[in-house]
Amino acid sequence: MLSINPWNILWTVVNLLVIYAIFRKFLFQPVMNVINAREKMINDQFESAKNAEDEAAKLKEEYHDKIKTAKTEADKILADAKERADEAYNSQMEDIRVETERLKEKAKRDIEAQHEKAMQATQAEIAKLAVVAARKILETGDSRDADSSK
Repeated sequence: MLSINPWNILWTVVNLLVIYAIFRKFLFQPVMNVINAREKMINDQFESAKNAEDEAAKLKEEYHDKIKTAKTEADKILADAKERADEAYNSQMEDIRVETERLKEKAKRDIEAQHEKAMQATQAEIAKLAVVAARKILETGDSRDADSSK
């Protein structure tokens, strides 16, 4: 039959306590240390990942700011270049207009000078012709007078 021996129960409890103490000392504590170390390592990795993510976001923002600044500067440079090109174009067009006006005035003066020369040459030719005609009239007039006196 089954009998309950108090010494057996006591030794069983003592054995269980000793086994518990040994497990706690040599098994539970090292396992908990490993678990705590891994938990700390995981938390550190999460923190490192969060810092890396924050740094990446910061770098991304700086990158976008630099791109925006570069685009603004490029637009400014293009606008400045266009303005300079327009000024150069307008300046050249003004120079061309002034030169054209100068050439037109010179051409008018040349035309007037040529006209004046042509008028003088024509007057000189008319004067020559008048002199020649007057001589002929005088010559023919003298010979007619001589013929009529005959």
